[in-house]
Amino acid sequence: MKPTLEVPTNIPETTPERVPQQDPQPGVDFAIRIENLTKRYGDLTAVDDLTLRVPTGRLFGFLGPNGAGKSTTIGCLTGLIDPTSGAINLLGEGFNADSVDLKRRIGVMPEGLALFDHLYAHEFLAFNARMYGLDEATTRQRVEELITVLDLTSATKKRLSEFSTGMRKKVAFAAAIIHRPEILFLDEPFESIDPAGVAMLKDWLRRFVAGGRTVFMTTHVLETVERLCDDVAIIKAGRIAWRGDIGQLATGGTLHHEGKEFNTLEALFLAIVGERYERLEWL
Repeated sequence: MKPTLEVPTNIPETTPERVPQQDPQPGVDFAIRIENLTKRYGDLTAVDDLTLRVPTGRLFGFLGPNGAGKSTTIGCLTGLIDPTSGAINLLGEGFNADSVDLKRRIGVMPEGLALFDHLYAHEFLAFNARMYGLDEATTRQRVEELITVLDLTSATKKRLSEFSTGMRKKVAFAAAIIHRPEILFLDEPFESIDPAGVAMLKDWLRRFVAGGRTVFMTTHVLETVERLCDDVAIIKAGRIAWRGDIGQLATGGTLHHEGKEFNTLEALFLAIVGERYERLEWL
């Protein structure tokens, strides 16, 4: 029988807008605060004066078309990219690329995965565990458990360079959670993973936030976001175009934008970013 990967439940709390910016509610803790975040690359503004607050214990979907600034924002929130201006606060503390102690409290699954291809999966996971300060006994236990429950046992004699894209995704996810982070940043976490694996990761994420932790996730799979996430922000051209709670969709409710109602997240998304249907006469 495979071991069950336990998600922590008793975690200390600490804790996202330009459309419209709402004042924080009394008594609400925010895991993530972004104030006037801007990132420029020469003449290109990838993230434009973005302000956002994410409450603790929420599964937050950060959506947008290609090139909207999603991965750049995550890069800034995790210290992989230095913002041009603005302020980031994680878990009640100011954050920048040098915030080593805060980095130990977050987990990151970046767009490019950032795996060491010459290592075996267990070596890579053990490296990450030690980097986050886990002792040898804990490292050994968690690596073995993750390898088993992610169905990677048959590939233990292969280096990461030999793994399929879906298997690499699983390893990157395992590396992001092995130290039990308080905030988990995921960039396209389900892409290329088999349906059974996706179902398992979704269950883990639900239990993760049920234990008081926070997930900040980007993906293009809107159906997954609609079924999984509590809150959503849609970014367009580096700015927040819509922000809201999507929980009412599960009970037959609707979402609102500019006086219109939408009964699916996809319909709202297309209305905001613009439907782009082109006909190919020869098709």
